[in-house]
Amino acid sequence: MSGYYAGGFYINNVQVPGSVLVSHDTYFMWRPRRITDVTPDSLMLLEVLKPAPEVLVLGTGAAAQKLPPPVRDYLQRLGMRVEVLDSRNATGLFNVLNDEGRAVVGALLVADPEARMPENLPDAQEPLWDRPSIMQRSGTI
Repeated sequence: MSGYYAGGFYINNVQVPGSVLVSHDTYFMWRPRRITDVTPDSLMLLEVLKPAPEVLVLGTGAAAQKLPPPVRDYLQRLGMRVEVLDSRNATGLFNVLNDEGRAVVGALLVADPEARMPENLPDAQEPLWDRPSIMQRSGTI
């Protein structure tokens, strides 16, 4: 993880909007935007990841929040240790554990759940590929 911003994260210096599930070698865009959106169903991916994660670092957004009891119970059944922090500190902890070679997964919620997401942005007035290129307009092509 390279960093975070109000509406998402930077992973390998690529801006990824929204919440993410991230492991040592891959990431997935993740639908939850608030801790109340995090459910056992939203974390089912943890059951199929290989190697099985030993630690889940859960970033709860701009401020640390309590883990919902059904999620806590689900993670206990999986035998997974959980670290719950605000998303800024969770990003840092994920990086440290990942650098140590631990089997860690980050489930990181956006800092600003109201931030505009690509699916919520207004449609472009005209597609970029239909515009004449700058070179064509300048008469050099």
